[in-house]
Formats: sequence, structure tokens, C-alpha cells
Amino acid sequence: MEREASLPAPLERWVDALHARKLDDLAHLFVNFLQIWGYAGSQLLWMLAPFVGDTTVTPLAEALEDPQTLNALHARITEGAPG
Repeated sequence: MEREASLPAPLERWVDALHARKLDDLAHLFVNFLQIWGYAGSQLLWMLAPFVGDTTVTPLAEALEDPQTLNALHARITEGAPG
């Protein structure tokens, strides 16, 4: 299955960690919640960055600002989801 856009390495690791912990559904809810808020959702993540670590939040905030990357993130999360 060919992906629409490649994900940055930190997002790939984030998705792999979620798959390993069977948190795919929670990841979908989290990304959908932030996506609904759109630009404000990414700004929320930028504000949290100093407290949770730039390397953790920055790639996700950037993905929310880029529709292709966001679609690729949803597809990547879905790849490992059961059923």
C-alpha cells in the first residue's frame, strides 16, 4: 500500500509506539480532536511544547498545519488498527 505522503521520523516512531501499546483508537480520537480545532489545535500543541518536549509535540503540530501529512498520519494509524 503506497502512502500519500511520508511521515517525519518522529511521527513514525509515535505511531509505532501507539500500535505497540494498542492505543490506535485513542490516537484517532486525539488527532481528530486536534484536527477539528485546525490551526488552533496546532497552536495548542506549540504552547505545550516547552512543557512536554519540543521533539514530542513539534512534528504533530506541523502535521496539523499540513493536510497531506495529516492524511498520511491518519492512514498510518489505520494500517495497524485491528479490524
